[in-house]
Amino acid sequence: MLRAMLPFAPPLTVVVPAYNERENLPRVLGELTDWLDRNARDFEVLVVDDGSRDGTREVVKSGGHVRVIAHEVNRGLTATLRTGFFAADRQFVTWVPADGQIAAPELGKILDAWNDHDLVLSTYEHRPDGWQRALMSRTLRLMLRVMTGLEDRLEGTYLIRRALLDELDLVARTSAGSIGFEIAAKMRALGLRIGTTEIACAPRLSGSSKVANARNVTAYLGELWRIRRSLKRLRARAP
Repeated sequence: MLRAMLPFAPPLTVVVPAYNERENLPRVLGELTDWLDRNARDFEVLVVDDGSRDGTREVVKSGGHVRVIAHEVNRGLTATLRTGFFAADRQFVTWVPADGQIAAPELGKILDAWNDHDLVLSTYEHRPDGWQRALMSRTLRLMLRVMTGLEDRLEGTYLIRRALLDELDLVARTSAGSIGFEIAAKMRALGLRIGTTEIACAPRLSGSSKVANARNVTAYLGELWRIRRSLKRLRARAP
C-alpha cells in the first residue's frame, strides 16, 4: 500500500529534547514515529536526554528510526537543542518537545509553509498558559526586539536547512528558547528567506514546565547580550 506523503517531504531529523519526561516520552515518540512513517520519505528521531533523573533513558532506546544522545548532567533546553541540531544528519532539522504540547501533525503545517524558505518559524493559535506566563513571554519578546532588532514572532518549533546551522556561528548555549531567536535574528541579518505559519499548542500530557522560572529569565538576559555582540560582528562582515 502506498503511503500518503506531504508534497514537501525532505530528509528530516526531528530532535526531541527530554528532561524528566518518563511519563510522556513513550506516547510522544509513538505518535511521532507513526506520523513520520506515513508522511516522510526519510527521517530520524533524535532524542536528547538532558541529564534526566526519573528514568527517562530507560523508556527509550536507539533503534530503527530512533537515536538517543544523553547529557550526563542537566544543561538546559538550548544546550539540548544544540546537541541535537549539530548531531542531525538529515538535510532538514526541526524539533518537538517531549511533553506532547506540539502534536506530530503540526509538523505538517510547517512543512506545508516551506515554499523554498531557508527557515520556517511558527506561532501558536492559542497557548493554554496563565497570565503570568503570557506576561513573561511578552516581556522577553520586547527585550529581544530592543537588543537584536528581530521583529519576527517565534513561539513554537521551527524548520531549518541543516547546513545553515554550521554557517551561523551560534553563541546561545544556556537559556530555554534563545537558540531559536538567535537563528532567526542572524538569518534576518543575512537577508535569508524566512517563512511563518500557525500551529496548535496542547496542554502538557503530564508534569509541569521546566523553563518558565526566574533562573531561566536571568540566563536569557545573559544570552541576549552574547547574541547582540555576535550579531554586530556578523553585520560588520556582511557585504
